[in-house]
Amino acid sequence: MIDIQTGDLIWSKNSSAPFNSQIKIYKDKFFVIDLSNTLRCFSIKNGNELWNVKTENSLIRSQKKLSMVIVDNKIYFNNSIGDISAVDITKGELLWQLPTQSSLIYESAFSLQTSDIISDKDSLYFSNNKNQIFSIDIKTGSFNWQNKLNSNIKSTLIDKFLISVSLEGYLIITEKNSGNIIRVTDVFQSFKIKNRPNIKPTGFIVGLNNIYLSTSNGRLLVIDIASGKTISTLKIDNEKISKPFVQNNDLFLIKDNAIIKLN
Repeated sequence: MIDIQTGDLIWSKNSSAPFNSQIKIYKDKFFVIDLSNTLRCFSIKNGNELWNVKTENSLIRSQKKLSMVIVDNKIYFNNSIGDISAVDITKGELLWQLPTQSSLIYESAFSLQTSDIISDKDSLYFSNNKNQIFSIDIKTGSFNWQNKLNSNIKSTLIDKFLISVSLEGYLIITEKNSGNIIRVTDVFQSFKIKNRPNIKPTGFIVGLNNIYLSTSNGRLLVIDIASGKTISTLKIDNEKISKPFVQNNDLFLIKDNAIIKLN
């Protein structure tokens, strides 16, 4: 823990296993998931571990950081084999756990990459690179619906709709309650067909009128929300750039050795 004003070290702790997740802060606690698929809760004050919840361990190491979301004093998280778990934050007790990958295709979990989990306080939503998107009831841990979407990119909820971008470059609008796909638009159509298999989305944000999508070949796509069509394509770099971030009406992108600010 480091003082944000001075940079001074407040405390430092060693863990028994490396971490591979986001960090989530809630009141006087913070949470991380380690490489053994164990959720660990720590005190912000002194860094002491307060409790941990173990899920199924495996030789699988997630290809991207594992995800967590906190709703009403409960934390929901995924592990490297696709299980979703709910834990009571106060007691550190497992409330429910839901496998999303069949044991028949367990071997394919070695290449499993899931998107970040998002929530509307009633349901959890996430997708993966196995052509699956899920809605899960937050109270019972049961499936609301499942549909086909090949994406490890975090979706966005806008009113009744779930906005997603597939790894193949399709903007997909899904009705969040039913799981019905409302619209599919090819936002990679400006790229040459021979180059498209090598281009992947890296993340997007939704503005008032436009969607801003970054790609693995250093492009920023500006997409009209109403029509789903790509308005313009900005060349930022020739290599991978980060998902866009917004601060004080400015848009930021990160590439190797640089932060780029756009008005």
